[in-house]
Amino acid sequence: MCRQSDRPQIANVGDILGHGAGTMFFLKGFEEELAMNPEDLGPQLREKIKSRLKSSVEGAALGRIGYVVYVTEINDEDISKGQIEDSTGQVTYKVKFKAVVFRPFRLEVLDAVVTTALNYGFFAKAGPLQIFVSRHMMPEDLKEGFDHERSAWVSEDKEVEIRAGSGVRLRLMNVKFDQNSVSAVGTIKDDYLGLVSVDE
Repeated sequence: MCRQSDRPQIANVGDILGHGAGTMFFLKGFEEELAMNPEDLGPQLREKIKSRLKSSVEGAALGRIGYVVYVTEINDEDISKGQIEDSTGQVTYKVKFKAVVFRPFRLEVLDAVVTTALNYGFFAKAGPLQIFVSRHMMPEDLKEGFDHERSAWVSEDKEVEIRAGSGVRLRLMNVKFDQNSVSAVGTIKDDYLGLVSVDE
């Protein structure tokens, strides 16, 4: 598993990754151990190590650290000398690298896309983060307005319809960190929250 190797820095990636990026994205240093097979050894070894590292950590959830979005920097000098494993013949390398990490915080506001609308609420995704919004966390004119035929939450005046594919702006009320995933509970009850264009 990755180990943190320095203090996090706020990454300036909000414009790249969309609404809600804010302070949820950080640039962090890590150290990872990789075991390479004997056939990987050769002139392209360092490139193979970098490729293996990226494929193993990008998109991975690291508990309370959050999600590794992408690896930004792996320097040749940050790849250690290899240690041969007598029992397997593999060679283990320690690699230091920097990566952008997505870590959601309670009370953060962000945009998400609804994936499923059900009669007790809806699920939405913001990048790798899955968020559940209960009907009790919706405005009064929405929370009794589930339309089973359309699988959508419809406001009393019919002007708001939240269904799969809709964009919503929400506030995170609780964030849960597991070893391999991060999930959250949100609300659209506050001012300036709710339905938004996915192209905003």
